[in-house]
Amino acid sequence: MGYERLDRQGRERYLDRAVLAGRGYSCLGLLGQGAFSDVYCVEDAAGGGRYACKVSWHGQMLEREAKVLEGLHHPLYPEFYAFWREAEIGILLREYVEGDSLEEVLKQRRFSASQTVRIGLMLAEGLGYLHELPERLLFRDVKPANIILRPDGGVKLVDFGCVCSMAAQVASRAGSPGFAAPEQLRGGSALTPACDVYGLGKTLAVMLGDRGRRLQNPEKKRRTLGEWRTGRRLRRVLKACTEEEAAQRMADMGEVARQLKQIAVHFQDTRNEMHTFSCNFDEGVYRFSQGDL
Repeated sequence: MGYERLDRQGRERYLDRAVLAGRGYSCLGLLGQGAFSDVYCVEDAAGGGRYACKVSWHGQMLEREAKVLEGLHHPLYPEFYAFWREAEIGILLREYVEGDSLEEVLKQRRFSASQTVRIGLMLAEGLGYLHELPERLLFRDVKPANIILRPDGGVKLVDFGCVCSMAAQVASRAGSPGFAAPEQLRGGSALTPACDVYGLGKTLAVMLGDRGRRLQNPEKKRRTLGEWRTGRRLRRVLKACTEEEAAQRMADMGEVARQLKQIAVHFQDTRNEMHTFSCNFDEGVYRFSQGDL
């Protein structure tokens, strides 16, 4: 029976005993599942280090993802460690990122405009790096589920299953409805950095909404004049990022980053108090300080 036909427990047992044990790793548990892959947390039996292990029954597709990740050297992206094939499956070993996905965080908390700018700037600069590589890569799947918020305030972008080169004639429709640019879902169109601009804009717009339970401390909901002005300016930028037609959209991540930096400077000039937003989660405390902008 193939890996993909096994149930969850069967997959974990197979991975742990037939694949990882011989290479000195043990499986600690499932981190997440996708349409064509599973991601596990695994531990190095000798050194005790933890890694994220992505397993796919579409080995060629995962090998392409591994080659992309291996060539990236930017703090937004997890570090590549190894790739190999085992029978009918491919295995990708990469850096294990501590933290929670933005998707999970958004079920509990909203983000202020200044926090959204700070995170958006890190994402825009990292995506700009991807676009400016010699291969001119597009991520094509910017969404909250693929963004990890670290306890130290850092951000990681994970899951390179939809990455493609701008030079390639991409026929497949990739991305997630609600975050993928219209031209991605239509297919047959030449893709540009504007498709990632759209995904980033949609993601940041979701961060501004209050989708979860209310904050327990009402003081934490109070906005300063600077915060209110930041939100107004940010929404104008996000509107320009999410125009339906690519030609009318903000064209590249360099421009997005410049706009976000201008908003951050404007906020610093107009703020009249320091405010720290703290979110308590099962795995730690996340702190976003407006002073970090």
